[in-house]
Amino acid sequence: MTSSELNDKLKVRTEEGRVLQELWKTLFPDTVPHAGQFQVWLDLHPFERIVYAIKTTGAKNAKLAGTMTLEHAVRYCSKTANIRRTKEEGPAVAA
Repeated sequence: MTSSELNDKLKVRTEEGRVLQELWKTLFPDTVPHAGQFQVWLDLHPFERIVYAIKTTGAKNAKLAGTMTLEHAVRYCSKTANIRRTKEEGPAVAA
């Protein structure tokens, strides 16, 4: 990978993280995870899966009358993304 290719990838990843933060703010205006959390999710999952997980977390929070703490929401979002990965890719095989 060249430095130019890496730079392009970093720009895309930064923009994806910013968009995910904006989506999160529409569902949880008062509690937003640190920008690094979105980058961690993007390291582990494709953008579309994180969008799904954030929307699902927002729905869960609405069902709970807006009572999710930031920690609860982040954990639920992570769990949702992981469950979706298992459904899409199948269970991981131990080496």
